[in-house]
Amino acid sequence: MTIAKRCLLPLCLGWATSPAIAAPNFAAGQWSHETQLIQADVPGIPQWLIRMFAGHGSRKSCNSAAQLNSHPETLLTADDEAVCKLRTFSATNGKLVFDTFCTNKRFPDGLLVSSRGSYTPTSYSISTTSTGTRNGKPVHIQTTGTGKHVADACTQS
Repeated sequence: MTIAKRCLLPLCLGWATSPAIAAPNFAAGQWSHETQLIQADVPGIPQWLIRMFAGHGSRKSCNSAAQLNSHPETLLTADDEAVCKLRTFSATNGKLVFDTFCTNKRFPDGLLVSSRGSYTPTSYSISTTSTGTRNGKPVHIQTTGTGKHVADACTQS
């Protein structure tokens, strides 16, 4: 994976390690996630590099029923190295609201990651805006993301 993709895409879905506010009953098992970069202004990373390498990302995850019942936000977690503080998580009546503040080695000053979208037990669709600073300069990243439950059992890949 390229540096630009490693820098930007993990931030775009949001991350959290705190308890959830409402459990949406996501289906346990294997999920496939897609992220599309809409726009990014990140100091120190040229626009041509962002456009060339960070436009689209995909990942897989595997979550147990117990994990999704106690921490449903883990389904949206993309960067295991981030340290995050959950600000808001709500999943009711098919609507998702997910706000967290995260730091990692690429963004030590932190980013507020704010996602809004919709969900069913076997899918979700979100729009995310991440804002903060890097080296004292403003960062602004916009993405969209989708997730789909693909199997009840998890596979290695």
